[in-house]
Amino acid sequence: MKLDQNELPVRWIENRPVPVDFGGPENLPFTPLSGDSAEILGLHTLAEMAARNPEKIAIFDGQISLTYAQVLDRTYGLAHRLAAELPLGAPVVSLLFGNAAAPVIILACVAAGLTLIPIDAGHPTERAAAILAESGATAVILAAGEPVDDGFIPPELPRIILDIAAPANAERFIRRAGAPNAPLMVVFTSGSTGRPKGVAYGSEDGVDAIRRFVASFHINASDVIISLASLSTGGMRDAFSALSTGATIRIADLKRQGVGHVLQIMGSEGVTILSFVPTVLRTLMNIPQVERAFASLRALDLHGEATLASDIALFRSKLPALCHISITLGTTETDTILSWFVDERRFEAGIVPAGYLSPGKGIAIVTEAGASAGIGEAGEMFVRGRLALGSWQKGRLTEFRFLRDPERPEILVYQTGDIVRLRPDGLVEYLGRKDRQAKIRGLWVDMAEVEAALRAVDGITDAVVTLRPRAGESDAIIAFVTAEHPVEGLAALARQRVIQATAEHMAPAEIYVLEEIPRLANYKPDLVKLDRIGAKN
Repeated sequence: MKLDQNELPVRWIENRPVPVDFGGPENLPFTPLSGDSAEILGLHTLAEMAARNPEKIAIFDGQISLTYAQVLDRTYGLAHRLAAELPLGAPVVSLLFGNAAAPVIILACVAAGLTLIPIDAGHPTERAAAILAESGATAVILAAGEPVDDGFIPPELPRIILDIAAPANAERFIRRAGAPNAPLMVVFTSGSTGRPKGVAYGSEDGVDAIRRFVASFHINASDVIISLASLSTGGMRDAFSALSTGATIRIADLKRQGVGHVLQIMGSEGVTILSFVPTVLRTLMNIPQVERAFASLRALDLHGEATLASDIALFRSKLPALCHISITLGTTETDTILSWFVDERRFEAGIVPAGYLSPGKGIAIVTEAGASAGIGEAGEMFVRGRLALGSWQKGRLTEFRFLRDPERPEILVYQTGDIVRLRPDGLVEYLGRKDRQAKIRGLWVDMAEVEAALRAVDGITDAVVTLRPRAGESDAIIAFVTAEHPVEGLAALARQRVIQATAEHMAPAEIYVLEEIPRLANYKPDLVKLDRIGAKN
């Protein structure tokens, strides 16, 4: 069901019944971020941290270590160069690896009042070229010494090179202020099913996310936050939160360095906070003696996909007894919608609740008939409140994919495609994606439920389910799984277990056992590649 803005529901849920740190590190001392967006996203907060403890390590990527004083110096230097060469508000692309240069580039662009479109240098060239084509970029920023495949960048596009190892010896830079809440950053969606799409954020959006993250986890100067997410997406929040509180951001590239190296980092460098997707953590947690790697962890934030009760049980068995586990649900267009610190007394088997409503957001739950859902009734989730500014197309801001609230036209509304239901206690349960539900022989199938049943099969370590259209017949359910020790007959056994756990019509027509599930840079399944694998067989 696709609604237009004149059909939007009018019953909105806009209250969070508990604080953001409820059930989490409520008693851990910390200093909430104060000041306006200019101070937090500019260089004022960073300068304050550098003045307090200039020699403390602020950023470490395994090779380059930068103190707070050095980060401030490099950021001042680059910001001066950008302001001298580019007009206020100009869109610029940065080609980033997961390294110490990335946060400095982001900080400098924000301070210089530019619209930054970061591209992960580890992405396929086709994706990077598609993002560049949509960016409208007037320049590209690169880090010196990185072996970047930049053949897709037009030679006429100006290049600005940052040598992160060289002192800038720059004077203080005062943030250039553009139009109120002008686009500061453009993040491109994962592109798991096709061409990536840009979403633009303003200063208030970014500051809201950073404040909430700091307040939820009580981030302070003693923390070491490991950033495994791409700094072209969710990793930016980790970096800003660390550098705004005097913490250390430890940047690691899981794809380039491997699981074993990342676990060694966590164990030897005292990592205290990790945000990541449950799928990858399921694999990590089954590595022998993994407990050593997580010995210093005090908070684990799960996001990006549904979390199962079996996940929580597994993670609890490997994490320190006092480590808090949180769940966050959001979208690129909305940032965080739901969050909570997990309490096993509040759920049983199946999918764990996604959380309470995030401050500053309102949600409406709409049934298939277009009515507002009641307590315990499933429906699609709409979001309003502090969202992204809009879509980014061909170098400009548009409202594509966003609606306007008919009651308050100044407010954007986003139709998420997520199926949820509200519990009487204020927790919202995530039931799956609307675009991941289909009818097989006239009966409803939820692919997330099939995936959960497959993951419960002994020996299967991961599972992704897709649909394949068949001419004149119902769509076929196709499953892709990985196994700890692939054995003959595993596919047949898995199919039978799915029937036992769900229903006969939900059993996959085909099951492919792979060495690994192809994934995008944000670790979501690459559905395009999976469809190609299925089509070849």
